[in-house]
Amino acid sequence: MSSPTHFTTNPVCWLFCTVIDNFGDIGVSWRLAQELHTRLGWEIYLFVDDVTALQTILPDAPTQLPNKYRHIHLRDWREREYADFQAASMPNIIIEMFACDLPEDILHLIRSLKPIWLNWEYLSAEDWAIRTHTMPSFQADGSQKYFWQMGFVPQSGGLLREQNYVNQYADWIKRQPEKPVSGSPISIFAFGYSSEIWVKWCEIFSAQSHPIILRTAGTQIISSLKNAALLPENALIQDTEYTLGSLKIIRQDFVPQEQFDELLWASDISIIRGEDSFIRAQYAAVPFLWHIYPQAEMAHLDKLDAFWQTFWQHVPNNSFQAALTALSNELNGASVLSAAQRAEYWAILLADLSEWQRITQIWQQYLWAQSDTVTRLAAWLCDGLVNP
Repeated sequence: MSSPTHFTTNPVCWLFCTVIDNFGDIGVSWRLAQELHTRLGWEIYLFVDDVTALQTILPDAPTQLPNKYRHIHLRDWREREYADFQAASMPNIIIEMFACDLPEDILHLIRSLKPIWLNWEYLSAEDWAIRTHTMPSFQADGSQKYFWQMGFVPQSGGLLREQNYVNQYADWIKRQPEKPVSGSPISIFAFGYSSEIWVKWCEIFSAQSHPIILRTAGTQIISSLKNAALLPENALIQDTEYTLGSLKIIRQDFVPQEQFDELLWASDISIIRGEDSFIRAQYAAVPFLWHIYPQAEMAHLDKLDAFWQTFWQHVPNNSFQAALTALSNELNGASVLSAAQRAEYWAILLADLSEWQRITQIWQQYLWAQSDTVTRLAAWLCDGLVNP
């Protein structure tokens, strides 16, 4: 399918992000803005409706908009209502992050300027997402919008990955001392949504013969434990640690986005939410589970199932598949395990972390063998110029 043909050198891109899941939306949008600027030389205007979410992952980000930060123009906007584009360079490209709805004055500008217009969709391995990648969508006013579908296979729009990521990962691995064969705690990094599952899983972790450290980012996991009275109300407020049997729970403060990868690399297991964090966990080759954003009528389960089907197509089938599938389903509300089943499946995974890591490394290498999404976007645009 041919791509647009009116691409220019040194283009201006307006990128619109509405923050729904706090850090997944803005995390992807900021990484994309940075890569489009540093790698392709685009002038980027990032319209964001919640600058506090950006400041959480970038503590030195400005508090007042409009502003220019790390070569990116930051502008305020509200979905469907308004966008501050006064004195902005006019766009050659407009990207709607995650199907957000643009204000009428932006739609009017699109009708008059006819920029390349992309709907940058949520990450999915589902068949429909692969089929609709780069598909044009003709609007009622005659404008044409294209779907960009990030994904895990070569037929998709790929994943965000910086050009120097692989080297940074390799350099970090080289600097790490060898872990003791036995005796050191298992480190779990958890960044998830509120759920009763955290109490059940923490009870499993606290009963292990092997020490476990659970680093919890954000407030939702800790709140879930307190709501179930597994933690007292005053826990992890002034103190950063709380011990339950073999389990030490540590409140993990947010780190700047550029330091997040090292947090994942240093963990033995990650239980992760959000798109940006989920992609980085896969690149880290650390055993992972995905706490997917819950949707109405459990629609998120189709997306979850499609991911794991794709994963197991490219990773050798082994005894871990049943345990991972069962725990992933329970984490995301697809099923409820008995206490015995839950203990059995976690015992399988914790007993041989090296094997779990081996299969995640196979998946990591499968992803790294593919081009990243910015490379695919640039190729798609160039293809439109060469082969209109």
